Amino acid sequence: MEATNPTMANPSLLLESIFILFFLPPCLSCPEYQKQALLQFKSSILAINSSLHTLDSWNSSSSCCQWDNVTCTSPSNSTSTSTSRVVIALHLSNLFAQLYPEFSERMPSILLAPLFFIRSLMVLDISDNSIYGQIPALGFGNLSNLVHLDISQNKFNGSIPPQLFQLRHLRYLDLSHNSLHGSLSPKVGSLQNLRMLNLTSNFLSGVLPQEIGNLTKLQQLSLRFNKFSNGIPSSISYLKELEELKLSHNALSKEIPMNIGNLSNLSILILRNNSLTGGIPSSMQKLS
Repeated sequence: MEATNPTMANPSLLLESIFILFFLPPCLSCPEYQKQALLQFKSSILAINSSLHTLDSWNSSSSCCQWDNVTCTSPSNSTSTSTSRVVIALHLSNLFAQLYPEFSERMPSILLAPLFFIRSLMVLDISDNSIYGQIPALGFGNLSNLVHLDISQNKFNGSIPPQLFQLRHLRYLDLSHNSLHGSLSPKVGSLQNLRMLNLTSNFLSGVLPQEIGNLTKLQQLSLRFNKFSNGIPSSISYLKELEELKLSHNALSKEIPMNIGNLSNLSILILRNNSLTGGIPSSMQKLS
């Protein structure tokens, strides 16, 4: 006996299926302006080297929420009147691996400009791409929703722009392995939601600001391989959540703060290759 197609047997069911396919709002699509911004970013890269295949899924015929390396809000987070899901994360690390070494130092930081129109971004990872030039200050200042920013292992130079310290939602900030100069601004103390700060392997110098003590939620702090001088700020003892403190290979002098033993959660402490004086504080016996 021949099976009966349920949609053919029930015309109302067939009409319902057609309605679902053609008339429901395209809730899986991203806003057109965000899609165009990402396509412009891809186009700028291809103008430099047309053989890049990492972003092949980025095309005008599909929603950017379906593209590789792109994350959007889930449909359940959209309002009942919303017809789109916004982009909240871009994972663009090591985009040019197949093009090294000939692609090295051919991506200026100005190529990042289209990404700064996507103000809904919460996560941006552009690490390990050999991007050179100064960190785009005004561009990153637009991304006020950022929680996670990783621009490590590039070739950024110049100073750390103060606009980064206005990103109050940041929990993760990695600027390591670049060529940044200048000092660490006291404005770093504004990032009071920060859990991880990594400035390793740059050319940063000057005094570590006391305002580091304002980062009371910090769990990891790495300032290794820079040129920081003077003493370790005593305010570091306020970082009660700190688990890793890495300050090696700088020009830090004076004595280790006596109250360093207040860091009761500390499990990793690296201070080697500095010019510290005095003895080991007795309070360190509390660091079990």
